[in-house]
Amino acid sequence: MPAPSGPSQPGILYYDPNTTTAKLATAGLRLAGYQVFNAHTQQDAVELCKRHGPAGDRAIMALLLDAAADPAASAGVLRALVQIPGGAQLPGILLVSRSNPNPIPGAEDLPALRRPFSTPALIKIVEEALEGHVPAASKAPAQSPLDPAVTRLKHLLGDHFPGQEFSDADVDHFVRALRHDEEFAIQADKPAIRGSLGGVRLEAVLEMLGNSGVRGVLKVEQGSSWGKLHLDAGRIRLAEVKGTEEDLKLGRFVVEGGFMRDEQLEAFIVGKDPEQRPLGSRLVEGGFLSPAELAQILVDQARALISHLLAWKQGTFTFTPTVELDPMATAAAAQGRAELTIADALLDGLRLLDEQALMGPHIPDVDDVYLRIDEQVAKLSREALPRDELAVLELVNGRNSVKEIARKTRTGTFAVARVLYRHAKANLVRKRVMPVTV
Repeated sequence: MPAPSGPSQPGILYYDPNTTTAKLATAGLRLAGYQVFNAHTQQDAVELCKRHGPAGDRAIMALLLDAAADPAASAGVLRALVQIPGGAQLPGILLVSRSNPNPIPGAEDLPALRRPFSTPALIKIVEEALEGHVPAASKAPAQSPLDPAVTRLKHLLGDHFPGQEFSDADVDHFVRALRHDEEFAIQADKPAIRGSLGGVRLEAVLEMLGNSGVRGVLKVEQGSSWGKLHLDAGRIRLAEVKGTEEDLKLGRFVVEGGFMRDEQLEAFIVGKDPEQRPLGSRLVEGGFLSPAELAQILVDQARALISHLLAWKQGTFTFTPTVELDPMATAAAAQGRAELTIADALLDGLRLLDEQALMGPHIPDVDDVYLRIDEQVAKLSREALPRDELAVLELVNGRNSVKEIARKTRTGTFAVARVLYRHAKANLVRKRVMPVTV
């Protein structure tokens, strides 16, 4: 019985032993209209190639092997694949490291892409490898190679209606109808990566996106709170936040940087802007900040937001690739002097997590209220405490919570909690305990 003629989308057998790094490349390939068959072991790769390669349903039309992490294992996978009937005729691509650009002896002629790489670079090298190897009828439709709605709908139709063929015109008709349905609109910029913080640590996601050099927006959500990070070539250009107990809005960092007093900023914010411009743009156009100062403030805000998000153990994350940066992020990037790499931000955030772990169960909660032990404080000279600790101590009055002190000092709740932890250990303050009603 002849083998099937294959699907309308070229298939890529992608071997990568690291499931985390494989996610981004897989998402990019699928958005570009390719089927991706993921293999994380040699056995997986061989079975997939036998089932979907030249001797099977002919869905797989190219091999993509990660040879950066374990070149010896990748060499074994490549040898096993070329021994499968027809496997040696499949075009191959290697993902390599900069320190070892030729990891597999005898495979120097294969096209290679060095990590970290961007999604467009990956798509380009795959397209070049497939030139002349993919029949015209098997190529992804030219009108929708980058449309995730079309790609996803084709996968769903294939899963739920096996054996039934839908033409490209039918699929396009379905997508257009859904997009015009007011009760069920498909967004054109669907996320390329989506996951749960319970299954994947946020630092692993950020590390992957940083190494890949992609441009897009990473949104992290927990209940009604969310934070957005605008990523570009391994750097964080802009951060946005909403609904968090921590004061992470731009105004806090304007005051902390000494550019405006708290009352000045409040008076400025009260004035309505008919154009609804972002606060940073308004401050620059109003002469309160220079573009370089705004760029530094955006870096400080992004650094604090990442430290806050890394502490979330529940919630979801989505990464959506974008072509252009947000206008404010573009302006900040043009300054060049104030930049924050993902690696630097992760180092700061992980250090704070280590400090939090050291404090353990004694770390103050955001709603905790502390009392000052005046007789102990009186024994100290005012010079014994740095300015930030003195500012916190002066607001400890048995009424202000940690969250309220953070708001009044325009600092983060973790910074206040860290000070109160030290003061409690030094017997300068104690937590207020509500009386128990009998």
